[in-house]
This record gives sequence, C-alpha cells and structure tokens, in this order.
Amino acid sequence: MNLEKTIKNINRSLNKKQPTSFNSVWIKYRCKVSYQFIIENIRNELGEPDWDEVVRHLDHNNQKLWFKGVKVKNKIEPYEDKIELEKILSKYKDKLYTFLSQADKSDKQVCDLICIRLVRTAQKGNLLAREKAVIFLNYLIDQWMENDINICPFRGYSELIQENIDRCIRRYRYTGSFISYLHRTFEYAGRGIKPLVAFSLDENSLITEKSKIESVVKDSKTGEIIIYHKRH
Repeated sequence: MNLEKTIKNINRSLNKKQPTSFNSVWIKYRCKVSYQFIIENIRNELGEPDWDEVVRHLDHNNQKLWFKGVKVKNKIEPYEDKIELEKILSKYKDKLYTFLSQADKSDKQVCDLICIRLVRTAQKGNLLAREKAVIFLNYLIDQWMENDINICPFRGYSELIQENIDRCIRRYRYTGSFISYLHRTFEYAGRGIKPLVAFSLDENSLITEKSKIESVVKDSKTGEIIIYHKRH
C-alpha cells in the first residue's frame, strides 16, 4: 500500500457509496486498509494523521464532501504552545519568504501548505499559531492590495482586513487551497467597499517601480481587470 493506492481506494469507495459527506471515521469503516496506512504513514509535523494531505489528492468532487455541513460543537479551549508552532516554522523555515514573494507554482503551493498548517493549529486553540498566521496572511493581503484591483478597496480599512482574516481562519473547513479561499473572501467582501485611499494607475508600483497602468491585464475568462507586478 502507498499513497497513490490509498487515494485510488478512497475515491473508488466514495464514488460507489456516494455519501453526502465523509470524514476520517467514514474512511476507517469503509476503507480499513487505507485508513491504517494513513494513520501509520501520513502524518504532519505534530505527529497527527495528515488528513489535509490525503484529501487534497482526492478527486475534486470528493474533496468538497470532506466534513461538508459538519459544525464543530465542542468548545475550543485556547492555549499557548510554542513547541507546536516551532515544529511548523522549523520545517518550513527556508520557505517563509513565499509570503513576500512567489517565483513559481511550487512557491505558491508551499505557501498555501504553511497557511493550512498554521490555520489548523490555530483552530485547535493555539493562540500563538493564530497570531503567526495573522502576521503572515497580512503580508499576502498587502501584496494583493497593491497588485489586484479587486482587493484594492481594502486599503485603509485595517480593522475590516483583520475581521476577514479572523473569519477565514475560524471558518476554513474544506481541505482545499486556503489562499484561494482567503482571496475569494476578500474579493467578494471588497465589492461593496468604498475606497478610502485614492488609487491611481499612474502611480508607481513599490515592487517594479513602473507605473501600474503598464501592468494592467484583462482576464480573458472573467473580463476582470487585474494588475500584475513582476520583477524583471
């Protein structure tokens, strides 16, 4: 048994049984061999079964069923565990730059993975992980406010930015891209915001030092105007 066979087995069972939702307990009783392989071999930095890693390899339609509609009823007791946080940061210490600059698809994936690790730990109640996640996510938001005209309206709304970050950390359930979830949340929330900070396409980018009008691109699929800044 390996990860590829494990994923194939779970996908097959889900497609056959077609549950409205599933979780680790469902896998335990429906895919016993796969479950055993996961708990013994697929673990995160904290030594826990890495269900995020498993579910992100499933078919997209099956990913959306993971814990679908499940609400957390037990009250989460906040705590501070520096060791938990350090295990995550130590593993990815050479990749923390991805919150400031992403050169390729690999950088984007590892940045997303770090986000998920911190968010999951924060959801368990670790206040230190939550604080670190908020700091890193603010780096991403700062870039989006400069580079993406859909996020620009948030400039000057510091409290609203923090509220949306907190909401995303608290509500993230679907085991997909957290960064995409965060971006969509800000994009939708930004549609009703009146910009406080004047935004001119004639001003220079802090990244490229070129006027922003030079980087305007129209998305061929959505028709939206996006401002890209790439280093040369």
